[in-house]
Amino acid sequence: MGSQCCVQERSINRASIASKAIEDELEYMKELSFCHQRRRVLVYEDKPICYFLSKIELLNDTITTAYSLNERGTAGEFDEYQQLQDDIVKQIQEKCDYGITPVDDWIILCDNVDSKSGLKLFIKQIEVDGSTKVNATRCEFIVPGKPQKFIEFMSNFQKQKELDSRIDAFYPIKKNEENKETVIYLSYKPILMTSAREFIYYKKTKQIDSNVWCDVSKSVTDSQYPIRNKVRGEVLLSGYTIQPLSNLINNDYINNRFKTKNFDDYSFVKMYSLCDFKLSIPLYMAKGQVKQEMIKYIDLVYQKLQ
Repeated sequence: MGSQCCVQERSINRASIASKAIEDELEYMKELSFCHQRRRVLVYEDKPICYFLSKIELLNDTITTAYSLNERGTAGEFDEYQQLQDDIVKQIQEKCDYGITPVDDWIILCDNVDSKSGLKLFIKQIEVDGSTKVNATRCEFIVPGKPQKFIEFMSNFQKQKELDSRIDAFYPIKKNEENKETVIYLSYKPILMTSAREFIYYKKTKQIDSNVWCDVSKSVTDSQYPIRNKVRGEVLLSGYTIQPLSNLINNDYINNRFKTKNFDDYSFVKMYSLCDFKLSIPLYMAKGQVKQEMIKYIDLVYQKLQ
């Protein structure tokens, strides 16, 4: 009885907070001219309800964040992704294993062994469909703390938005929390001469060995999200593997690279990303941009995890 009352009370609190946010927005709209109101409505009219829910920030730590009020999904809804899950988990392990997928023909963009993260970054142009060339990246680095801390941080939609001002919308369409799988909507704002981009992709987090995890994503189609006024990009394969740095204490390369670190205090990450933004960017132009953005991003992640 007591737990039922608590659940009911939390539900009322959620509804009350969401209702208050909507009332505040309506009051603000009353103060605008009709012309401004119409312009404001046009900005949002193609957004689904879960986009607006993702914008409501609840300050009470005992209440779930607003974006979790949208579709949570069920295990049955994710049956269609079972084969995809198996394939991409295997693929990301191979891409992050330099023994299986060597980096000999990749270009090294940076090797910051003396930085806090020890970031080492590679790039390579890959032909994906017989004609389209896409710039792929691989990198390795360390972060402070246990793997679960990094996994939770990277899966936090609000925190990821705070790291990248280019993100317009970022939220789960549906989630299967028990099996750590999610279908996600991500869109980027227009930048200079580049129009807005959007992605819909499936993401899976899985423990693949003792104290070793992977997180991997790949684009999927969803009838609820037809392509409208944005260019639909494609996540061909993106993700990472992570494990405690102490797992690799007998690895000569790791021992030499991080010899000044206390292995028990860090986790080791390998990332791979192959995403088609539907842009034709020459490799010589992409190298500088990717290097600058990745160094900045990994530095921010490291700082947030300290």
